Amino acid sequence: MEKQTDLAADDTVQGTSLQQLVSTLVNSSLPAAIHNKTIVMNEVGQGVVLGVEKVKVIPILKELLDTVIMNSRHGEIHITAERYHGIVVLQIQERNNYNGYALAFSVSSIEPEAVEIGGHIAIKDPRARVATISFTFPDLAA
Repeated sequence: MEKQTDLAADDTVQGTSLQQLVSTLVNSSLPAAIHNKTIVMNEVGQGVVLGVEKVKVIPILKELLDTVIMNSRHGEIHITAERYHGIVVLQIQERNNYNGYALAFSVSSIEPEAVEIGGHIAIKDPRARVATISFTFPDLAA
């Protein structure tokens, strides 16, 4: 919980780099990734910046990343993000999805939290070898 608070308190006039935020969250999940023999690639571009609403996004993003990492085995997770007119679309792609049912169930349990902030979480091809989880949320960059 302290990590989330520290991240949320790091406000600047220009906003916060989503790439840096994802790196920090992935680092906090590193022991689980190592245990599950999973590699995590942060491919979020430096140009995606979050505004002040990041305080609402951080706990959901952390829970989502933790969930995907905890459900992986010998996985290869790639994280990307794009901004479209005040909407951020973050995608987490598990390229060696071994238990799609558990992943889909766990991800769907986070959806109500995303809805509370005006966002949405979806999973594409949960039973396929490559599963893609999308977290879409509104954000007005500073």
